[in-house]
Amino acid sequence: MVVLDDLSGRALLEALPEPALVIDAAGVIMATNAAANRLLATPHAPLGQSITAFLPEQERSRLNPLAWLRRWADEPEAPELAHVRLWCRDQSGVQKPVRVRVGRLPAATMHYLVMLADVSDEQARQQRTRAAHRLAARVLAISADAIINVDQSLHILYANPSADALFGYPPGHLLGKPLDLLIPERFRPRHRGFIEQVAFESAPSRLMGQRAEIRGLTAGGEEIPLEASITKVTVEHGLVFSANLRDLRPREAMLAELGRSEARFRSAFDHAQQAMALIAPDGRVTAINTAARRLLPEQVEPVGAAFAELPFWASDPQRMAEELPRAVAQALAGQPYRTVTGVRLPDGQERTLDFSLSPVASGAGAFAVIAEARDLTDR
Repeated sequence: MVVLDDLSGRALLEALPEPALVIDAAGVIMATNAAANRLLATPHAPLGQSITAFLPEQERSRLNPLAWLRRWADEPEAPELAHVRLWCRDQSGVQKPVRVRVGRLPAATMHYLVMLADVSDEQARQQRTRAAHRLAARVLAISADAIINVDQSLHILYANPSADALFGYPPGHLLGKPLDLLIPERFRPRHRGFIEQVAFESAPSRLMGQRAEIRGLTAGGEEIPLEASITKVTVEHGLVFSANLRDLRPREAMLAELGRSEARFRSAFDHAQQAMALIAPDGRVTAINTAARRLLPEQVEPVGAAFAELPFWASDPQRMAEELPRAVAQALAGQPYRTVTGVRLPDGQERTLDFSLSPVASGAGAFAVIAEARDLTDR
């Protein structure tokens, strides 16, 4: 059995797993262990050298190492000294961040035990974490979507600038406020129930509004339609819920305008005096107006049928059956097609038509062809 009193100071110093030095009151190194020699990149113990020889210039200029060490030994529990870090410079000139602890040794003359820990990897991880946090904060700050984080009691922990703008509040006003502030009263129980359900689910994220309408409430009392998704994250003090919100008013306005535009087109299309049909890229009819239907027998349903096979090409049905698919492709490519042709009406009359195909295009290019025919028989 090893008795502690039987161990020498040198044996105890070497047994320490972390780098350790013994220095005197003047800062001269009196002893080191193997771990300290490796940290300082010295092949042999740097006995007789001053501790300041291993401090880079910026550390020597900003502090008095000996005064600092004495104070640390005298006041080891001082709050500002609890986790001190400084830079050391090994014998090869490489600078390393180290964590330092100091204790006074019980000896006739003043000596200090200096414990060092290389925190290069720890510092690198902290820098990466801080960089990631800064990046995330900037992404959240410039996000066009409103982002709100709440705790388990549904009080707001964070709201990005887009959230402040969406709900009409000044920056910082929402922090600490209950989430109910942003929800119309009749929807609050439903929202609380939804979040409670998410808290007990295994999935970390969920899209809100799949079966129920999501509405928000602005500072001015306006109810606004929202698209929302929610993510839960477990942190030290419990769950945090992050809601990503998108204002649906622009989309609803766009859909309403699209509906009005389609209604205007449908009205003009259906009531036009000339025969008109809308043809898909595959040559099939997707819509046809009343004037065009009059050119066909009642029993023929043109919608969904191949336009070139409809039974009203009287002058040369074979030519039109072969030419129309090429003409549709030509119109889709941006080159309008026009010809004069004959048709036979259901009552047997033959009429001469000015017939044309024009592309119907959007920003992505032509997606359909509109066919128009004007009667030239009596002109």
